[in-house]
Parts: sequence; structure tokens; C-alpha cells
Amino acid sequence: MNLRDVYIAEVTSRIPESMREDVALELESTIDDMTGDDPSEKALLEALRQLGDPSILAARYANRPLHLIGPALFPGYVSILKTVLPIAITLSIILATIAYLADANVESSWVQFIIQGLVQISSAIFEVVIQTFFWITLVFFIIERASPEGDVPLSKWSPEKLKNVKPRTKFIPLSSIVFDFVMVVVLLMLYVNTDQWIRLSIDGETFPLINPEILDRLFPFVIALAVFDIGIGVYKWIVRYWTKPLALWNVALNVLWIGVTALILLQPELISSEALALLAERTSIALTTLTQWGVWSIVLTVVVVCLIDLIEGCYKAFRP
Repeated sequence: MNLRDVYIAEVTSRIPESMREDVALELESTIDDMTGDDPSEKALLEALRQLGDPSILAARYANRPLHLIGPALFPGYVSILKTVLPIAITLSIILATIAYLADANVESSWVQFIIQGLVQISSAIFEVVIQTFFWITLVFFIIERASPEGDVPLSKWSPEKLKNVKPRTKFIPLSSIVFDFVMVVVLLMLYVNTDQWIRLSIDGETFPLINPEILDRLFPFVIALAVFDIGIGVYKWIVRYWTKPLALWNVALNVLWIGVTALILLQPELISSEALALLAERTSIALTTLTQWGVWSIVLTVVVVCLIDLIEGCYKAFRP
């Protein structure tokens, strides 16, 4: 692939798919007109230099705003918001509902009960939307301004950079990296607040469903996993392409995920004995069997997700 084709690919990869074919044809024609039928590399480099940074040119084609988030990061920013917001809103609704039901005033009328619940849930949704927008925007703002000078999308660009461009099949989307960061934070918050967020309410009293002593004892393993995961994420952000060393580190990360998940969920006393005893008094369901099925379902789900991730990473890194 010559520099002209690489340049066109760099532009079209940053615009909506529906526009790519037309833009590619237009750029081919423009570059050919600027260089002639059989251009030398010097003439081609001069033509590409006049066209400028592919990120800026793509932003012009897509009519994308160039303000707080630059053109190279803006698609990833939007993608992350579309992915994280529904998850954050769903979690906030669930947690706000649980918190409201646990502390609800049973003496109030149904109308008051529903209105107060809707107000509390709406407030939680509003807060999580504001927090999500703020923190994701801040992360992208810092990434764009903390990038090395050669990697900043709006910094001075030269066609010689195209010689170092690797196949797009090995590219790691920024949206994927930031999504991993967000999920690590969300899961860490869930782990730390499990005894407060996941509780059993009986006769006006609430009891933790998960044994907090087990969580406290295993917390160092969770912190180690979170730090390792964030470290791999930073490595991905710096490299931005799948390499063999990165793929091997990713295998280690996924194995660690499986190990820590199994270590936590397969603890015999993970479910609070007090909660199980209270539930046993009020139901005829075989709680032990149900709990085992639930635990193993989560473990197997994590195993499948980790296997898919490590296989995908190895495939992209080791393929020609």
C-alpha cells in the first residue's frame, strides 16, 4: 500500500461509513490532479502536505465540531457515552430502587410512596448522567492534552508519519480502552459498597447479603487486579496497536480476572449465613442449590468473556 492509499485510509477511517467511498474517490482524484499520473515520492509528499493532517481533513468532511474534544478523539468520546450512559443509568435505577425500598415509609399512602420513589430515582438518574458526562469528558480532555507532541491530533503533521502506520486490523479503538477504565472503576465501586448496596430487607430491617468479612479479606487481590487492568489499559493507550508482548500481557490479565473472580465467588461463606437463615424461614426454595447455580453462572460468564478477549487479542497481534 503506497502513501497515497495510506493517507486516504487514514481519512476515511475517521468518517461515517456511508461517506467513505465517495470521499476516497474524491481524494484519489484530487491527489492525482496535484501530482500527475506517475508522481515521484517527493511530489506525492508535497501534495499530501498541502492536504494536511488526515484527522483535520476527516473532521471537515464529517462536519464535526472541533472544540473541547478534538477530531481524532471525538468519535471515541461519543461511542463511550453511548455505551456507558445506558449502563450507568440502569445501575442507578436499580440501586436507587433498592435503597428506596429499604428505607421506604410503609405508613405513607400509595400515591406518596410512588411519587417519592420517582423523585428519588429521577434524582439518582440526573446525578449519574451529570457525573458520567463530566468524568468521561475530563478523561478525554486530559488524554488529548497529555499526549506526546507527535500523537496530538491537531499538532503539526507530516506525510512521513504515514510510513509508521500499521494495519487498521491491529488498531485498538480508544473507545475500547476508556470503556475498560470505566468498567474497572464501576466494578471496584460495586465491590467496595457491596455490603451497603446489596442488602436483604425483612420486617423493616436490612441485612447484608454478602459477607463483608470475606470481601475485606480478599480486597488486596481486587486492588492488585484493578491496578494491573489499568496498567494494561495505559499500555494499550500508548501503543494503540496489538503487539505480541501486549497480547501476552492481555492473556495474563484475563487469567488473573478468572482467578480472582473464582477466588471471590467460590468462597464457602460468601453469602451471609444470617441472610440465608432469614430467607430459609420464609421460603421453601433450596437456597443452597440456587446460590451455587448463580455463582457458577457468573464464574462461567467471566471465563467465556475473558477467553473471547484473550483470543481476539492474540489473533490480532499474531496475524500477518
